[in-house]
Amino acid sequence: MPPVVVEPHAAELLAAVRETCALLREQFPAARCLAFWDFDGTLLRGDCTEGYAERGREVYPGLARLAIARGLSADYPDEGGYAAWKDDYGELKRRAGPWLAYPWIAQVWAGAEEAALQELARQHFSVTLSRHYFAASRLWFDGLAADGVEQHVISASPEVFVRGATASLGIAPDRIHGIRVRATDGRLTREVGYPVPFGEGKLARLHEIVRASQAESPLQPLLVIAAFGNDFVTDGPFAAFVARHVLPAGKPLAVMINAGLAPAEYRHVFRSVRQARIFAPV
Repeated sequence: MPPVVVEPHAAELLAAVRETCALLREQFPAARCLAFWDFDGTLLRGDCTEGYAERGREVYPGLARLAIARGLSADYPDEGGYAAWKDDYGELKRRAGPWLAYPWIAQVWAGAEEAALQELARQHFSVTLSRHYFAASRLWFDGLAADGVEQHVISASPEVFVRGATASLGIAPDRIHGIRVRATDGRLTREVGYPVPFGEGKLARLHEIVRASQAESPLQPLLVIAAFGNDFVTDGPFAAFVARHVLPAGKPLAVMINAGLAPAEYRHVFRSVRQARIFAPV
């Protein structure tokens, strides 16, 4: 396979995170280093739930469209189900905002077999979505994994969808965190699990993960060294927390990908980069 071509910033930022991890392990040989990722638009070009289009042309369909086509939503059962879902989602997002619209995406599968949605997501990632990771993001993700950094994904997509990335990312399902709904007897319900991983909810989920990780091995130093996102609203709070965190050695890194100009509260907090090159495994 030919080498994957990445943007110039990729190697520089990977080296910076690796240096921080090495400095920390010099002082604390048993330290566990953690990194946190958004998913859609950060690891994946596009959105695993909504799909991705360029210049009005669909590059790949999202899992919402595929799940409706398979009859997995009792709320949108007919041939025009996806168009109706898309209209309702857009209207809810406009009127009520993401805090209600994002959980609603996970709720429209109430009554569906969780295993059927999981298998659909696994197949779509295996065949299609795994060919649309950003090359630079995969360089960072795979490089940190090789160095033993514990990585977690915190996404505002339904957890049953985003966990389809497990095999392509090479991490355990319990390290991919999305919007959760309770399952009863193998079928999804409308009962949303909190915190909802959006904005401050992503930061709350990060704190939950850190507490749980610390409880697993209370005598091991646990150090958060990096965060990666693509949107100042949904990712800003958790990424800024990491960026402003003071480590005993080295500096944490927080990267914003294709996010545009930072608002005033986040000026000079993140390393902002633009990237478009895609990692396409053979």
